[in-house]
Amino acid sequence: MPIAPLSRLLAGLRGSSANQVVPQEIYGRVMAQARNSAFYTRYGFEDTVTGRFDMLALHMFLLSHRLANADDPVSAELGQQVFDIFTADTDRALREIGIGDTSVPKRKKAMIRGFYGQISEFAEPLSSRDAKAMKSAIANRFTTLQAGEVERLTGYMFRAADCLAATSPAEIGEARLSWPDPESEE
Repeated sequence: MPIAPLSRLLAGLRGSSANQVVPQEIYGRVMAQARNSAFYTRYGFEDTVTGRFDMLALHMFLLSHRLANADDPVSAELGQQVFDIFTADTDRALREIGIGDTSVPKRKKAMIRGFYGQISEFAEPLSSRDAKAMKSAIANRFTTLQAGEVERLTGYMFRAADCLAATSPAEIGEARLSWPDPESEE
């Protein structure tokens, strides 16, 4: 059974509505894409808490950019719901790795500030399809990446934006996201 129908069935058993389940399904798909091993073997990201958060935040940016550029209030609301799940998951993850209760809010705030930093650095180059500016923004944000990895990530971000742009609002509303294969450079 596909993930979406199963999670909707379980939500019905828990008394949750489909409106609460779809953002969770979307977040799960974003997280699954961000955890693709290619990002840690071919793109230069370390398979660490920080490296995984960077990839998750990058994919959240790509989804948020797509939803923010839609001309409908449903996309904006869905984007906010997915973002809320992202921040709650960040809080949970910090606690799971042993960050003390008094330190979690400060650490979470710093991590979310980094996410907003990505938005301010990547949004314009992505919207204008400016590969040179995107490479510069990526190199400045992810300082451990080598030139070839910056080039690869730049191409991936444009391909991901194209895939998400080609995904209809109805498909997104059913948690059907389209991501490029990070192993492919086409």
